[in-house]
Amino acid sequence: MPFKDIKQEACPFIKRGTVAWVENGPDFFISLSNHEEWYPKYTVFAYVLSSDMPLVEKLVTLPTTGSVWGGVSVSILNKFITFKIKKDLI
Repeated sequence: MPFKDIKQEACPFIKRGTVAWVENGPDFFISLSNHEEWYPKYTVFAYVLSSDMPLVEKLVTLPTTGSVWGGVSVSILNKFITFKIKKDLI
């Protein structure tokens, strides 16, 4: 279900481990590399801990479909996956 009334906001540069909305959600992406050329197109709302990036990298071994976003090649998972998000208070 699409989120409503979530404005797209300017964001920091997209870097490895950044989690950001695609448009107004609920789809999002986790960047596996730095993408300064995407600034300020996406709203960043989280970052993956560096210790958890190997798990994220395993996601790209799942079946995907290639696409191009803003001149950048991306891989989109063919099937939804279920996962839990833990909020870390620093």
